Amino acid sequence: MIYENDSEDLYKDKSGEQNRKKEYSKLFIFILFALAAQVLALNPTSFNRMLENEVKASYKAIGEKNWLNLTDASYRHYNTIIVRSGFKQYFLDKVNRDTDDKNPLARLTAKLLPLVKRVTNNIQTLTYQILHRANLLMIWLYILVPFALAQLVIGVYSWRIRAYTFGNKTKTRMLVIKKLIKSILVGVIVYFALPNFYPTAGAYIPFIALLFASFLTSRYIATLQKHI
Repeated sequence: MIYENDSEDLYKDKSGEQNRKKEYSKLFIFILFALAAQVLALNPTSFNRMLENEVKASYKAIGEKNWLNLTDASYRHYNTIIVRSGFKQYFLDKVNRDTDDKNPLARLTAKLLPLVKRVTNNIQTLTYQILHRANLLMIWLYILVPFALAQLVIGVYSWRIRAYTFGNKTKTRMLVIKKLIKSILVGVIVYFALPNFYPTAGAYIPFIALLFASFLTSRYIATLQKHI
């Protein structure tokens, strides 16, 4: 009977690991598809305007001082990745040039030039968009440090109090909390991969994600003792 139980547990572990790998693979494919779709399909002018509106919307969300720090950090990181690395000079500018070459291959490339220009522009816009969101996330994280610490303290004290209580099914609660935290993490990853059609709301997505993640982490800590 002991060996049968061990076999069942081993089978469940392997099955769970396979399911997780499938989920990660699907998420990875979705992100690649979303990024490729933005680079290939979005109109450069519209994409640039969306990014401008997103950057402007973050000004109202985080205030002038934080916004200046945000834009400065995003510009520096963009300049390092795209310009100072030579990627723009030796690749983007090269493939984006008009040519009068009569070679058949050159003519074929010339026909594809509108698509190439769209891709080169959108790669730069997409890079800045991701950097802007990453830095915005860090700004919100800095703003929410007091709240996160307060939640951590609440979680630890709740955990210590629960050590002297009986009852309550905590294992199920812990699994639910873990799933919710995982969902928030997936949501943030997806947020980095998708265009922002609602810039005003998009500026608060990192704030909401961090807020709920802090609260759920506190609840998870408070439940640990009963699970152990």
